[in-house]
Amino acid sequence: MAIDKQHTSTKQKSSQKQGFLQNFLDSIFKTSDPEVEKKRRLKMIAKNYQKSKYHNFYKISTLEIMPSFAKLFYEIYKIISPVQSIFRADQSQGMYKNQIINFSISESQQEILDALDEHKIIEMSKQIPLQNLQQTVEEKLAKFTDEFTPERIAKAENLYRTFNLFKDFCSFDYYRMLKKFCSRLVENNFSATPDFVKINAEYVVDDLKDFVEVAYVVTDEHLIWTDLFEFLKMLKGGTELITITNWKKIVAKIKSIQAALSFDLMIKHISSNPLYEPRLQIKVNSIIEPYMDKISEDTNRILAKINSAQKESKANSFCEQIFGNQKIQILKYYVSGFNEVLGKKDLGQFIYTEPLNYLKAFLVEFVKTDVREYYEVVCIRGQWDASLSAPMSNAYQELLKTSDDITAFDEQLSEDGAYGLKIKTLLPKTAHDPGAENIVKRVVTDSNDFAKKYIMSSTQNLIILGRTLKQLIEDHVKQKPEIVQNWRELEKYFEMPLKDFAVTIYKKIYLFVQLMQQYM
Repeated sequence: MAIDKQHTSTKQKSSQKQGFLQNFLDSIFKTSDPEVEKKRRLKMIAKNYQKSKYHNFYKISTLEIMPSFAKLFYEIYKIISPVQSIFRADQSQGMYKNQIINFSISESQQEILDALDEHKIIEMSKQIPLQNLQQTVEEKLAKFTDEFTPERIAKAENLYRTFNLFKDFCSFDYYRMLKKFCSRLVENNFSATPDFVKINAEYVVDDLKDFVEVAYVVTDEHLIWTDLFEFLKMLKGGTELITITNWKKIVAKIKSIQAALSFDLMIKHISSNPLYEPRLQIKVNSIIEPYMDKISEDTNRILAKINSAQKESKANSFCEQIFGNQKIQILKYYVSGFNEVLGKKDLGQFIYTEPLNYLKAFLVEFVKTDVREYYEVVCIRGQWDASLSAPMSNAYQELLKTSDDITAFDEQLSEDGAYGLKIKTLLPKTAHDPGAENIVKRVVTDSNDFAKKYIMSSTQNLIILGRTLKQLIEDHVKQKPEIVQNWRELEKYFEMPLKDFAVTIYKKIYLFVQLMQQYM
Protein backbone atom coordinates (compact mmCIF):
# COMPACT_ATOMS: atom_id res chain seq x y z
CA MET A 1 0.00 0.00 0.00
CA ALA A 2 1.42 3.39 -0.94
CA ILE A 3 0.25 6.91 -0.09
CA ASP A 4 0.68 9.67 -2.63
CA LYS A 5 3.79 11.57 -1.49
CA GLN A 6 2.96 14.60 -3.63
CA HIS A 7 -0.36 15.05 -1.84
CA THR A 8 1.34 14.79 1.57
CA SER A 9 3.97 17.37 0.62
CA THR A 10 1.33 19.76 -0.73
CA LYS A 11 -0.75 19.49 2.42
CA GLN A 12 2.29 20.24 4.58
CA LYS A 13 3.10 23.37 2.60
CA SER A 14 -0.51 24.57 2.70
CA SER A 15 -0.72 23.95 6.45
CA GLN A 16 2.38 26.02 6.98
CA LYS A 17 0.63 28.99 5.32
CA GLN A 18 -1.78 29.14 8.23
CA GLY A 19 1.24 29.82 10.42
CA PHE A 20 1.72 29.73 14.10
CA LEU A 21 -1.07 32.23 14.68
CA GLN A 22 -3.72 29.65 13.79
CA ASN A 23 -2.20 27.11 16.16
CA PHE A 24 -2.11 29.72 18.89
CA LEU A 25 -5.77 30.63 18.35
CA ASP A 26 -6.70 26.94 18.35
CA SER A 27 -5.08 26.47 21.73
CA ILE A 28 -6.89 29.49 23.18
CA PHE A 29 -10.39 28.74 21.95
CA LYS A 30 -10.29 24.97 22.24
CA THR A 31 -13.22 23.67 24.28
CA SER A 32 -14.15 20.37 25.87
CA ASP A 33 -17.62 20.44 24.22
CA PRO A 34 -17.30 18.40 20.97
CA GLU A 35 -20.18 20.15 19.21
CA VAL A 36 -18.88 23.61 20.05
CA GLU A 37 -15.41 22.58 18.89
CA LYS A 38 -16.85 21.15 15.68
CA LYS A 39 -18.74 24.37 14.90
CA ARG A 40 -15.64 26.43 15.61
CA ARG A 41 -13.60 24.30 13.23
CA LEU A 42 -16.24 24.43 10.51
CA LYS A 43 -16.35 28.21 10.83
CA MET A 44 -12.57 28.34 10.43
CA ILE A 45 -12.80 25.97 7.43
CA ALA A 46 -15.33 28.30 5.83
CA LYS A 47 -13.04 31.30 6.30
CA ASN A 48 -10.05 29.44 4.85
CA TYR A 49 -12.11 28.31 1.87
CA GLN A 50 -13.29 31.85 1.11
CA LYS A 51 -9.63 32.87 0.95
CA SER A 52 -8.70 29.99 -1.38
CA LYS A 53 -8.09 30.39 -5.10
CA TYR A 54 -11.21 28.45 -6.08
CA HIS A 55 -13.70 30.02 -3.65
CA ASN A 56 -16.17 30.55 -6.51
CA PHE A 57 -16.94 26.80 -6.74
CA TYR A 58 -19.03 26.75 -3.56
CA LYS A 59 -21.28 29.32 -1.90
CA ILE A 60 -20.93 28.78 1.81
CA SER A 61 -23.84 30.94 2.93
CA THR A 62 -26.39 28.93 0.91
CA LEU A 63 -24.54 25.57 0.82
CA GLU A 64 -24.70 25.54 -2.99
CA ILE A 65 -22.28 24.31 -5.65
CA MET A 66 -21.92 26.95 -8.36
CA PRO A 67 -21.95 26.56 -12.16
CA SER A 68 -18.21 27.35 -12.31
CA PHE A 69 -17.59 24.03 -10.54
CA ALA A 70 -19.64 22.17 -13.17
CA LYS A 71 -17.86 23.99 -16.00
CA LEU A 72 -14.48 22.74 -14.71
CA PHE A 73 -15.70 19.15 -14.69
CA TYR A 74 -17.33 19.61 -18.09
CA GLU A 75 -14.00 20.69 -19.59
CA ILE A 76 -12.30 17.64 -18.06
CA TYR A 77 -15.12 15.40 -19.29
CA LYS A 78 -14.84 16.80 -22.82
CA ILE A 79 -11.10 16.06 -22.96
CA ILE A 80 -11.13 12.55 -21.51
CA SER A 81 -14.43 11.38 -23.04
CA PRO A 82 -12.82 9.76 -26.13
CA VAL A 83 -10.49 7.64 -24.02
CA GLN A 84 -13.33 6.41 -21.77
CA SER A 85 -14.39 4.10 -24.60
CA ILE A 86 -11.19 2.07 -24.14
CA PHE A 87 -12.07 1.29 -20.55
CA ARG A 88 -15.73 0.64 -21.25
CA ALA A 89 -14.80 -2.09 -23.73
CA ASP A 90 -15.17 -5.65 -22.52
CA GLN A 91 -11.51 -6.22 -21.64
CA SER A 92 -10.13 -7.80 -18.50
CA GLN A 93 -7.48 -6.26 -16.29
CA GLY A 94 -5.27 -9.24 -17.08
CA MET A 95 -5.41 -8.34 -20.77
CA TYR A 96 -4.19 -4.82 -19.99
CA LYS A 97 -1.34 -6.27 -17.94
CA ASN A 98 -0.20 -8.43 -20.84
CA GLN A 99 -0.46 -5.52 -23.28
CA ILE A 100 1.64 -3.31 -21.01
CA ILE A 101 4.25 -6.04 -20.61
CA ASN A 102 4.35 -6.66 -24.37
CA PHE A 103 4.80 -2.92 -24.83
CA SER A 104 7.69 -2.95 -22.32
CA ILE A 105 9.72 -5.95 -23.52
CA SER A 106 12.60 -5.72 -25.98
CA GLU A 107 12.61 -7.03 -29.55
CA SER A 108 14.86 -9.92 -28.60
CA GLN A 109 12.49 -10.85 -25.76
CA GLN A 110 9.60 -10.84 -28.22
CA GLU A 111 11.56 -13.18 -30.50
CA ILE A 112 12.10 -15.53 -27.57
CA LEU A 113 8.38 -15.46 -26.75
CA ASP A 114 7.58 -16.29 -30.36
CA ALA A 115 10.00 -19.24 -30.18
CA LEU A 116 8.30 -20.47 -26.98
CA ASP A 117 4.92 -20.64 -28.68
CA GLU A 118 3.29 -24.03 -28.02
CA HIS A 119 3.05 -24.98 -31.69
CA LYS A 120 6.73 -24.18 -32.26
CA ILE A 121 7.83 -26.17 -29.21
CA ILE A 122 5.77 -29.13 -30.42
CA GLU A 123 7.40 -28.84 -33.86
CA MET A 124 10.85 -28.81 -32.23
CA SER A 125 9.93 -31.92 -30.24
CA LYS A 126 9.56 -33.80 -33.55
CA GLN A 127 13.13 -32.95 -34.51
CA ILE A 128 15.15 -33.26 -31.28
CA PRO A 129 14.98 -35.54 -28.20
CA LEU A 130 12.89 -34.33 -25.28
CA GLN A 131 15.95 -33.88 -23.05
CA ASN A 132 17.59 -31.58 -25.61
CA LEU A 133 14.32 -29.75 -26.14
CA GLN A 134 13.99 -29.12 -22.42
CA GLN A 135 17.53 -27.74 -22.28
CA THR A 136 16.83 -25.45 -25.26
CA VAL A 137 13.64 -24.13 -23.67
CA GLU A 138 15.37 -23.53 -20.33
CA GLU A 139 18.15 -21.58 -22.06
CA LYS A 140 15.62 -19.39 -23.85
CA LEU A 141 13.73 -18.77 -20.61
CA ALA A 142 16.95 -17.80 -18.84
CA LYS A 143 17.84 -15.35 -21.61
CA PHE A 144 14.32 -13.88 -21.53
CA THR A 145 14.53 -13.40 -17.75
CA ASP A 146 18.04 -11.89 -17.88
CA GLU A 147 16.82 -9.11 -20.15
CA PHE A 148 14.38 -8.01 -17.48
CA THR A 149 16.90 -5.75 -15.79
CA PRO A 150 15.88 -3.93 -12.59
CA GLU A 151 15.51 -0.74 -14.64
CA ARG A 152 13.25 -2.39 -17.22
CA ILE A 153 11.15 -4.01 -14.49
CA ALA A 154 10.79 -0.72 -12.59
CA LYS A 155 9.73 1.09 -15.76
CA ALA A 156 7.14 -1.54 -16.64
CA GLU A 157 5.75 -1.56 -13.11
CA ASN A 158 5.55 2.26 -13.12
CA LEU A 159 3.81 2.22 -16.49
CA TYR A 160 1.25 -0.21 -15.08
CA ARG A 161 0.75 2.03 -12.04
CA THR A 162 0.41 5.10 -14.25
CA PHE A 163 -2.08 3.27 -16.44
CA ASN A 164 -4.23 2.25 -13.48
CA LEU A 165 -4.32 5.77 -12.04
CA PHE A 166 -5.20 7.20 -15.44
CA LYS A 167 -7.86 4.53 -15.95
CA ASP A 168 -9.46 5.27 -12.57
CA PHE A 169 -9.45 9.00 -13.29
CA CYS A 170 -11.07 8.55 -16.70
CA SER A 171 -13.57 6.01 -15.40
CA PHE A 172 -15.08 8.50 -12.95
CA ASP A 173 -18.74 9.08 -13.91
CA TYR A 174 -18.50 12.73 -15.01
CA TYR A 175 -21.73 12.56 -16.98
CA ARG A 176 -23.83 11.35 -14.04
CA MET A 177 -22.53 14.13 -11.81
CA LEU A 178 -22.82 16.87 -14.47
CA LYS A 179 -26.40 15.88 -15.23
CA LYS A 180 -27.27 17.11 -11.75
CA PHE A 181 -26.29 20.61 -12.92
CA CYS A 182 -28.04 20.34 -16.31
CA SER A 183 -30.85 17.83 -16.74
CA ARG A 184 -30.78 18.24 -20.55
CA LEU A 185 -27.11 17.19 -20.80
CA VAL A 186 -26.53 14.53 -23.51
CA GLU A 187 -23.78 12.00 -22.89
CA ASN A 188 -20.66 12.50 -25.04
CA ASN A 189 -22.29 15.39 -26.93
CA PHE A 190 -20.06 18.48 -26.84
CA SER A 191 -21.55 20.50 -29.70
CA ALA A 192 -22.63 23.28 -27.33
CA THR A 193 -21.76 24.23 -23.77
CA PRO A 194 -24.67 23.35 -21.46
CA ASP A 195 -26.36 25.87 -19.19
CA PHE A 196 -25.34 24.73 -15.76
CA VAL A 197 -27.25 25.87 -12.67
CA LYS A 198 -26.27 26.00 -9.02
CA ILE A 199 -27.43 23.06 -6.90
CA ASN A 200 -27.55 21.92 -3.30
CA ALA A 201 -24.02 20.93 -2.31
CA GLU A 202 -25.22 17.77 -0.57
CA TYR A 203 -26.22 16.37 -3.98
CA VAL A 204 -22.60 16.13 -5.13
CA VAL A 205 -20.49 15.84 -1.97
CA ASP A 206 -20.15 12.05 -2.35
CA ASP A 207 -19.24 12.48 -6.02
CA LEU A 208 -16.61 15.01 -5.03
CA LYS A 209 -15.13 12.62 -2.45
CA ASP A 210 -14.87 9.92 -5.11
CA PHE A 211 -13.28 12.33 -7.56
CA VAL A 212 -10.67 13.54 -5.07
CA GLU A 213 -9.58 9.95 -4.49
CA VAL A 214 -8.87 9.36 -8.19
CA ALA A 215 -7.69 12.90 -8.99
CA TYR A 216 -5.11 13.76 -6.36
CA VAL A 217 -3.01 10.67 -7.15
CA VAL A 218 -2.41 11.70 -10.80
CA THR A 219 -0.28 14.63 -9.65
CA ASP A 220 2.56 12.31 -8.61
CA GLU A 221 5.73 13.57 -10.29
CA HIS A 222 7.03 10.01 -10.78
CA LEU A 223 4.25 8.96 -13.16
CA ILE A 224 5.41 8.41 -16.76
CA TRP A 225 2.71 10.06 -18.87
CA THR A 226 4.76 10.15 -22.09
CA ASP A 227 5.18 6.37 -22.06
CA LEU A 228 1.55 5.88 -21.14
CA PHE A 229 0.28 7.94 -24.06
CA GLU A 230 2.55 6.06 -26.44
CA PHE A 231 1.04 2.85 -25.08
CA LEU A 232 -2.53 4.16 -25.48
CA LYS A 233 -1.74 5.21 -29.04
CA MET A 234 -0.47 1.70 -29.74
CA LEU A 235 -3.67 0.22 -28.27
CA LYS A 236 -5.77 2.22 -30.74
CA GLY A 237 -3.61 1.39 -33.76
CA GLY A 238 -1.89 4.77 -33.93
CA THR A 239 -4.97 6.88 -33.19
CA GLU A 240 -4.44 9.58 -30.55
CA LEU A 241 -7.65 9.90 -28.56
CA ILE A 242 -6.29 12.49 -26.18
CA THR A 243 -3.17 14.63 -26.51
CA ILE A 244 -0.62 14.64 -23.76
CA THR A 245 -0.72 18.45 -23.82
CA ASN A 246 -4.41 18.50 -22.90
CA TRP A 247 -3.86 15.84 -20.28
CA LYS A 248 -1.04 17.79 -18.65
CA LYS A 249 -3.37 20.82 -18.48
CA ILE A 250 -5.80 18.68 -16.47
CA VAL A 251 -3.02 17.47 -14.17
CA ALA A 252 -1.84 21.06 -13.66
CA LYS A 253 -5.35 22.17 -12.74
CA ILE A 254 -5.79 19.29 -10.29
CA LYS A 255 -2.41 20.07 -8.77
CA SER A 256 -3.43 23.72 -8.29
CA ILE A 257 -6.71 22.75 -6.62
CA GLN A 258 -4.89 20.20 -4.47
CA ALA A 259 -2.34 22.77 -3.33
CA ALA A 260 -5.11 25.23 -2.43
CA LEU A 261 -6.98 22.50 -0.48
CA SER A 262 -10.16 23.86 -2.07
CA PHE A 263 -11.87 20.51 -2.59
CA ASP A 264 -10.77 19.28 0.85
CA LEU A 265 -12.26 22.35 2.53
CA MET A 266 -15.47 22.09 0.48
CA ILE A 267 -15.99 18.46 1.49
CA LYS A 268 -15.28 19.20 5.17
CA HIS A 269 -17.76 22.05 5.23
CA ILE A 270 -20.53 20.39 3.16
CA SER A 271 -20.36 17.13 5.13
CA SER A 272 -19.87 18.94 8.46
CA ASN A 273 -16.84 16.76 9.06
CA PRO A 274 -13.74 18.78 9.96
CA LEU A 275 -11.72 15.56 10.25
CA TYR A 276 -12.28 14.42 6.65
CA GLU A 277 -9.13 13.30 4.84
CA PRO A 278 -9.02 11.93 1.27
CA ARG A 279 -8.35 8.18 1.00
CA LEU A 280 -5.40 8.05 -1.34
CA GLN A 281 -4.16 4.54 -0.70
CA ILE A 282 -3.11 2.84 -3.90
CA LYS A 283 -2.57 -0.89 -4.26
CA VAL A 284 -0.94 -1.98 -7.49
CA ASN A 285 0.42 -5.51 -7.54
CA SER A 286 3.60 -6.44 -9.35
CA ILE A 287 3.08 -7.59 -12.94
CA ILE A 288 6.52 -8.74 -14.09
CA GLU A 289 7.27 -11.47 -11.56
CA PRO A 290 3.87 -13.22 -11.96
CA TYR A 291 4.23 -12.82 -15.73
CA MET A 292 7.63 -14.57 -15.77
CA ASP A 293 6.28 -17.28 -13.46
CA LYS A 294 3.39 -17.86 -15.84
CA ILE A 295 5.68 -18.15 -18.88
CA SER A 296 7.76 -20.71 -16.99
CA GLU A 297 4.62 -22.60 -15.92
CA ASP A 298 3.23 -22.54 -19.47
CA THR A 299 6.44 -23.88 -21.02
CA ASN A 300 6.72 -26.57 -18.35
CA ARG A 301 3.11 -27.51 -19.05
CA ILE A 302 3.87 -27.77 -22.77
CA LEU A 303 6.95 -29.91 -22.11
CA ALA A 304 4.96 -32.12 -19.74
CA LYS A 305 2.26 -32.44 -22.38
CA ILE A 306 4.84 -33.44 -25.00
CA ASN A 307 6.46 -35.86 -22.56
CA SER A 308 3.09 -37.41 -21.74
CA ALA A 309 2.18 -37.68 -25.43
CA GLN A 310 5.52 -39.29 -26.26
CA LYS A 311 5.19 -41.72 -23.37
CA GLU A 312 1.67 -42.59 -24.43
CA SER A 313 2.83 -43.09 -28.00
CA LYS A 314 5.69 -45.31 -26.85
CA ALA A 315 3.39 -47.20 -24.50
CA ASN A 316 0.91 -47.82 -27.31
CA SER A 317 3.72 -48.99 -29.54
CA PHE A 318 5.05 -51.38 -26.89
CA CYS A 319 1.55 -52.68 -26.17
CA GLU A 320 0.93 -53.37 -29.83
CA GLN A 321 4.22 -55.27 -30.13
CA ILE A 322 3.52 -57.26 -26.97
CA PHE A 323 -0.22 -57.92 -27.13
CA GLY A 324 -1.09 -57.14 -30.72
CA ASN A 325 -4.25 -55.14 -31.44
CA GLN A 326 -6.39 -56.85 -28.81
CA LYS A 327 -7.96 -54.72 -26.05
CA ILE A 328 -6.40 -55.62 -22.73
CA GLN A 329 -8.73 -55.47 -19.73
CA ILE A 330 -8.16 -58.20 -17.20
CA LEU A 331 -8.68 -56.44 -13.85
CA LYS A 332 -12.27 -55.94 -12.65
CA TYR A 333 -12.14 -53.47 -9.77
CA TYR A 334 -8.82 -51.58 -9.70
CA VAL A 335 -9.83 -49.74 -12.84
CA SER A 336 -9.78 -46.13 -14.06
CA GLY A 337 -13.56 -46.10 -14.46
CA PHE A 338 -13.95 -45.75 -10.70
CA ASN A 339 -11.81 -42.59 -10.66
CA GLU A 340 -14.74 -40.44 -11.77
CA VAL A 341 -16.63 -41.30 -8.58
CA LEU A 342 -13.56 -40.69 -6.41
CA GLY A 343 -12.67 -37.48 -8.22
CA LYS A 344 -16.07 -35.87 -7.69
CA LYS A 345 -15.60 -36.23 -3.94
CA ASP A 346 -11.89 -35.31 -3.98
CA LEU A 347 -10.91 -38.68 -2.53
CA GLY A 348 -7.86 -39.37 -4.69
CA GLN A 349 -7.40 -41.59 -7.75
CA PHE A 350 -6.38 -45.11 -8.66
CA ILE A 351 -3.19 -44.08 -10.44
CA TYR A 352 -1.65 -47.38 -11.59
CA THR A 353 -4.68 -49.00 -13.19
CA GLU A 354 -3.24 -49.17 -16.70
CA PRO A 355 0.24 -50.59 -15.93
CA LEU A 356 -1.12 -53.04 -13.35
CA ASN A 357 -3.69 -54.27 -15.86
CA TYR A 358 -0.93 -54.79 -18.45
CA LEU A 359 1.22 -56.54 -15.87
CA LYS A 360 -1.52 -59.01 -14.93
CA ALA A 361 -2.19 -59.70 -18.62
CA PHE A 362 1.52 -60.23 -19.33
CA LEU A 363 1.88 -62.62 -16.40
CA VAL A 364 -1.15 -64.64 -17.48
CA GLU A 365 -0.70 -64.62 -21.26
CA PHE A 366 3.08 -64.84 -21.50
CA VAL A 367 4.89 -65.68 -18.25
CA LYS A 368 2.53 -68.56 -17.48
CA THR A 369 2.80 -69.87 -21.04
CA ASP A 370 6.00 -69.23 -23.03
CA VAL A 371 8.24 -68.40 -20.06
CA ARG A 372 6.91 -71.40 -18.16
CA GLU A 373 7.61 -73.70 -21.13
CA TYR A 374 11.19 -72.42 -21.41
CA TYR A 375 11.72 -72.51 -17.63
CA GLU A 376 10.45 -76.08 -17.15
CA VAL A 377 12.80 -77.37 -19.83
CA VAL A 378 15.96 -75.29 -19.39
CA CYS A 379 15.90 -74.72 -15.62
CA ILE A 380 14.56 -78.09 -14.57
CA ARG A 381 16.00 -80.45 -17.22
CA GLY A 382 19.11 -78.40 -17.93
CA GLN A 383 22.42 -79.47 -16.52
CA TRP A 384 23.89 -76.38 -14.96
CA ASP A 385 25.06 -75.08 -11.63
CA ALA A 386 22.17 -74.44 -9.25
CA SER A 387 23.83 -71.26 -8.00
CA LEU A 388 23.65 -69.86 -11.54
CA SER A 389 20.04 -70.92 -12.12
CA ALA A 390 18.79 -69.75 -8.71
CA PRO A 391 18.27 -66.03 -9.64
CA MET A 392 16.20 -67.00 -12.70
CA SER A 393 14.27 -69.60 -10.75
CA ASN A 394 13.54 -67.22 -7.87
CA ALA A 395 12.47 -64.42 -10.22
CA TYR A 396 10.13 -66.75 -12.10
CA GLN A 397 8.53 -68.09 -8.89
CA GLU A 398 8.07 -64.51 -7.60
CA LEU A 399 6.32 -63.54 -10.83
CA LEU A 400 3.88 -66.43 -10.50
CA LYS A 401 3.19 -65.45 -6.89
CA THR A 402 2.67 -61.80 -7.85
CA SER A 403 0.13 -62.85 -10.46
CA ASP A 404 -1.93 -64.56 -7.74
CA ASP A 405 -1.44 -61.60 -5.38
CA ILE A 406 -2.75 -59.15 -8.00
CA THR A 407 -5.88 -61.26 -8.48
CA ALA A 408 -6.46 -61.37 -4.72
CA PHE A 409 -5.81 -57.61 -4.45
CA ASP A 410 -8.29 -56.87 -7.23
CA GLU A 411 -10.94 -59.01 -5.52
CA GLN A 412 -10.39 -57.05 -2.29
CA LEU A 413 -11.80 -54.02 -4.13
CA SER A 414 -15.03 -55.81 -5.09
CA GLU A 415 -18.19 -54.88 -3.21
CA ASP A 416 -17.75 -57.96 -1.03
CA GLY A 417 -13.99 -57.50 -0.55
CA ALA A 418 -12.41 -55.89 2.49
CA TYR A 419 -11.47 -52.67 0.65
CA GLY A 420 -14.46 -52.53 -1.65
CA LEU A 421 -16.91 -52.98 1.24
CA LYS A 422 -15.34 -50.03 3.08
CA ILE A 423 -15.63 -47.83 0.01
CA LYS A 424 -19.22 -48.93 -0.65
CA THR A 425 -20.25 -48.30 2.97
CA LEU A 426 -18.38 -45.06 3.63
CA LEU A 427 -18.56 -43.31 0.26
CA PRO A 428 -22.05 -41.83 0.84
CA LYS A 429 -20.90 -40.47 4.25
CA THR A 430 -17.74 -38.70 3.07
CA ALA A 431 -19.54 -35.40 2.35
CA HIS A 432 -20.37 -34.84 6.03
CA ASP A 433 -18.11 -37.27 7.93
CA PRO A 434 -14.36 -36.47 7.94
CA GLY A 435 -13.65 -39.86 9.49
CA ALA A 436 -15.32 -41.66 6.60
CA GLU A 437 -13.49 -39.45 4.11
CA ASN A 438 -10.10 -40.24 5.69
CA ILE A 439 -10.77 -43.99 5.63
CA VAL A 440 -11.72 -43.97 1.94
CA LYS A 441 -8.65 -41.86 1.11
CA ARG A 442 -6.50 -44.33 3.03
CA VAL A 443 -8.02 -47.25 1.08
CA VAL A 444 -7.21 -45.49 -2.20
CA THR A 445 -3.65 -44.70 -1.03
CA ASP A 446 -3.06 -48.25 0.18
CA SER A 447 -4.40 -49.65 -3.09
CA ASN A 448 -1.98 -47.50 -5.05
CA ASP A 449 0.88 -48.57 -2.80
CA PHE A 450 0.06 -52.24 -3.42
CA ALA A 451 -0.22 -51.68 -7.17
CA LYS A 452 3.09 -49.84 -7.28
CA LYS A 453 4.79 -52.56 -5.24
CA TYR A 454 3.57 -55.26 -7.65
CA ILE A 455 4.74 -53.29 -10.67
CA MET A 456 8.17 -52.44 -9.21
CA SER A 457 8.93 -55.93 -7.93
CA SER A 458 7.70 -57.63 -11.11
CA THR A 459 9.70 -55.29 -13.32
CA GLN A 460 12.81 -56.05 -11.30
CA ASN A 461 12.17 -59.81 -11.54
CA LEU A 462 11.61 -59.53 -15.29
CA ILE A 463 14.94 -57.69 -15.59
CA ILE A 464 16.64 -60.56 -13.73
CA LEU A 465 14.85 -63.06 -15.94
CA GLY A 466 15.84 -61.20 -19.10
CA ARG A 467 19.46 -60.75 -18.03
CA THR A 468 19.82 -64.48 -17.31
CA LEU A 469 18.01 -65.36 -20.53
CA LYS A 470 20.45 -63.23 -22.52
CA GLN A 471 23.37 -65.13 -20.96
CA LEU A 472 21.72 -68.42 -21.81
CA ILE A 473 21.16 -67.38 -25.44
CA GLU A 474 24.83 -66.44 -25.76
CA ASP A 475 25.88 -69.69 -24.06
CA HIS A 476 23.68 -71.75 -26.37
CA VAL A 477 25.54 -70.72 -29.53
CA LYS A 478 29.00 -71.36 -28.13
CA GLN A 479 31.03 -74.33 -29.38
CA LYS A 480 31.65 -75.28 -25.77
CA PRO A 481 28.80 -74.06 -23.53
CA GLU A 482 29.89 -72.82 -20.11
CA ILE A 483 26.54 -72.59 -18.31
CA VAL A 484 24.24 -75.36 -19.61
CA GLN A 485 25.99 -78.54 -20.65
CA ASN A 486 23.11 -80.38 -22.43
CA TRP A 487 21.68 -77.86 -24.90
CA ARG A 488 21.31 -80.40 -27.69
CA GLU A 489 19.33 -82.71 -25.50
CA LEU A 490 16.99 -79.87 -24.49
CA GLU A 491 16.23 -78.78 -28.05
CA LYS A 492 14.00 -81.82 -28.67
CA TYR A 493 11.43 -80.50 -26.20
CA PHE A 494 10.60 -77.44 -28.37
CA GLU A 495 8.62 -77.34 -31.59
CA MET A 496 10.65 -74.37 -32.90
CA PRO A 497 14.42 -73.85 -32.70
CA LEU A 498 15.34 -73.29 -29.05
CA LYS A 499 17.46 -70.23 -29.81
CA ASP A 500 14.61 -68.55 -31.75
CA PHE A 501 12.18 -69.37 -28.97
CA ALA A 502 14.51 -67.88 -26.35
CA VAL A 503 15.12 -64.74 -28.43
CA THR A 504 11.36 -64.23 -28.83
CA ILE A 505 10.88 -64.49 -25.07
CA TYR A 506 13.79 -62.11 -24.40
CA LYS A 507 12.41 -59.50 -26.82
CA LYS A 508 8.99 -59.57 -25.22
CA ILE A 509 10.44 -59.27 -21.72
CA TYR A 510 12.58 -56.35 -22.91
CA LEU A 511 9.56 -54.62 -24.48
CA PHE A 512 7.44 -55.14 -21.38
CA VAL A 513 10.10 -53.70 -19.08
CA GLN A 514 10.25 -50.67 -21.38
CA LEU A 515 6.45 -50.41 -21.19
CA MET A 516 6.47 -50.40 -17.37
CA GLN A 517 9.20 -47.75 -17.31
CA GLN A 518 6.90 -45.41 -19.24
CA TYR A 519 4.57 -45.42 -16.24
CA MET A 520 7.10 -45.46 -13.43
